[in-house]
Amino acid sequence: MASNRVYPQRQDYDTFSVSTDWDSRRSVTFDQERDCICCFRRRCFCITGVVLLALGAISAFITLGVIYGIPQNQVDITRECKAPAGQTGFLCDDRSTCIVASALCDGKVDCGNGEDESRRYCGNLPNSLPEGLVFKCASKRSWTYIDKLCDNRNDCGDCSDETALRCPPCPGWRCNTVFFADCDCIPKTRCNDNIQDCIDWSDETICQ
Repeated sequence: MASNRVYPQRQDYDTFSVSTDWDSRRSVTFDQERDCICCFRRRCFCITGVVLLALGAISAFITLGVIYGIPQNQVDITRECKAPAGQTGFLCDDRSTCIVASALCDGKVDCGNGEDESRRYCGNLPNSLPEGLVFKCASKRSWTYIDKLCDNRNDCGDCSDETALRCPPCPGWRCNTVFFADCDCIPKTRCNDNIQDCIDWSDETICQ
């Protein structure tokens, strides 16, 4: 007689349950890793953007510095001063040295920092010079430094620098001169020197 034996069956549902549990944990871990990666990418993007903006600002500052010059740390000072000869001159950065106007942009450094020969003042003559140091000639085509007024030399070419209202009367002999450098006024030392200075020879005939 056959016995009725009951054999244990495989518990597939347990295996399925474990498998499902593992997949769930794996899914959660994957989601966390994905969120972490996305967050990292966003941070990288933000940092990269900030760095690029900073580099752009620095580049713009350097470009402007090259074009217009690096701004000075000190506040700009009034450049006009009274030169030793009593004329209007140029005040150096030390705020004590005052040089004559014609010493500006002459190729020789007279100020301690070299500002008298800098591009700021010599880059676009005469417009780059302080206004009070320039005399605009009557012809409007030429100019001269303010200390060149009334020096008995025809610096303008039209003698307007020697006939300006501020000029004193001729200290020598006045006549229509024959030399371009003169402006109808010669020093007394050139009278009776056997050289014609006046068109009418008055410097050799009646000048004393």
